[in-house]
Amino acid sequence: MPTLYGLGVGPGDPELITLKALKILKEVPVIVAPKSRQEGESLALEIVARVLGPAVADKETAELHFPMTRDPTRLADAWREAAGTVAGYLRRGRDVAFVTLGDPAFYSTYFLLVEELARVLPEARVVTVPGVTSVSACAARLNVPLVQGDERLAVVSGAEEPQYLRRVLEEFSCTVILKVGRHLARLREILNALGLEERAVLATRCGLPGERLGPPAGPGEADYLSLLVVKK
Repeated sequence: MPTLYGLGVGPGDPELITLKALKILKEVPVIVAPKSRQEGESLALEIVARVLGPAVADKETAELHFPMTRDPTRLADAWREAAGTVAGYLRRGRDVAFVTLGDPAFYSTYFLLVEELARVLPEARVVTVPGVTSVSACAARLNVPLVQGDERLAVVSGAEEPQYLRRVLEEFSCTVILKVGRHLARLREILNALGLEERAVLATRCGLPGERLGPPAGPGEADYLSLLVVKK
């Protein structure tokens, strides 16, 4: 049975893709990638195209639609369709690389696909290759250590309840808040209430065109590819 490879292609900068992931991308005949909307292109596929160059034309590519919704019926349908697409390639004897931003085990749809594939095609072979996360990449761009010595690190979503976020920010030496997006204004209020506004850095499109690193000021929403680093 051919193999499904889960490849983390890093946070955006093509030079951050691992040598192992690049080797697999050069060898597999099929590359698939998730996207949250039917329209538009997958950033993960754009990264792959940049690292493979003209050789990407020799690959069969497909985008798997994972809707941004909490509707369990729509989500189940999307995962089932994606698993069916991948299973179809595997049954025809073709290895498949599923490419995702950052790391496949870190806030990725990859393991949702793996779980569904196990139901559709239990004999499928799965190999997961780690990648550089946005958390590591942004800390490096800021020249900030996430944790040292006995310090503690928390990684949370900006969609969490305010009371929970306040508790995390108070208890941890460094907090990275992902999925800032439309929650930026509310997060600024929490930081201000805790006196941590000067300790926070908003990293937007790290390693990509339009990169911005600075205080969490500005409009009430942030780019989808944004996170907050709060280091006390």
